[in-house]
Amino acid sequence: MQFSLSINKILFLVIPLCCFVSGVHTQPSEQRPLSADQIAKEVYTAAHGGLLDNAVSRRLNNEVALVVNRAPLAMRDRSRKPTVQTFDTYVNNSPEDPSIESMQMAILTSGKTRGTGVLFTSFNESDRQSVISMWLPALRKIRRINEPAHEDVWFGTNLTYGELVLRRPEDETHELLGEGVMQKCLAVMELKPSELTRYTRDLPPPQCGHKGKAVYRLKSATKFHNWWYDYHVSDIDKETFALYRTVYYKGDEKVKTVYIDWQSLDQPDPRITYPRYIYAITHADGKDSLVYVPRSTISLNVDLPDTFWSEETLQNYNRIRKP
Repeated sequence: MQFSLSINKILFLVIPLCCFVSGVHTQPSEQRPLSADQIAKEVYTAAHGGLLDNAVSRRLNNEVALVVNRAPLAMRDRSRKPTVQTFDTYVNNSPEDPSIESMQMAILTSGKTRGTGVLFTSFNESDRQSVISMWLPALRKIRRINEPAHEDVWFGTNLTYGELVLRRPEDETHELLGEGVMQKCLAVMELKPSELTRYTRDLPPPQCGHKGKAVYRLKSATKFHNWWYDYHVSDIDKETFALYRTVYYKGDEKVKTVYIDWQSLDQPDPRITYPRYIYAITHADGKDSLVYVPRSTISLNVDLPDTFWSEETLQNYNRIRKP
């Protein structure tokens, strides 16, 4: 049982890695007008591309990447604060091994599971499953598992592995509903004074900086049978293909809305962005989750050897935290 609980607590680390830095490989303006399928592929490339050799998110003074989970509305009271976990992440988009697509590592930096780490290795062969190596300090052991299922819930949040990292454009059928502009701010978790902790005092406010940006509105229906949603409608930046907002539906009922605040990394190529926050709210019960990565924690193209992305680093991270 102890091992099973440890896995459930650690698997959340995989997601912020795969979504950490985006980059479109081709100039969008060269492909217009685009079909719905082409837009879906560009969105996937933007979220899973990687125009940088590597990227790091690591605690800087009091700022650190974190995930916040809040209970459904009916279960909240003044004595129940949201759960918070902090982490460092390391993404290698240019591994020396040509068979490897990327190597992504994360380590918990707070709480009872501090020092727990994950190394997520994905491969260029589409039919080869990714591999997850996990370091569990309490057991002093490395465990290896294959990638999780699409519908598995991510670390007690209302997000799934499928929607954040595993789902590909061909898993859905796509329809372009039209074009428009972002008319509302992107929502974010807003805590009451009684819910605040030292980690959540400085969460970002709703993001209004994307209002007025031109967007595609894309409807995507799942091909999976008896799935948790039937389709979702997304607002997608026409220039960068950043996915700002997605609303999931089962029948005509809203199931969940996910907001992503894609922000510039101040690179010569403006298409290189990162998700400053990901906020998801389930409409039936009000349960919500937030992943927040402060810009100050991010470093790009850091001088790290390929060997840094290893199980040895997971085991010894607390001693080599400043590589």
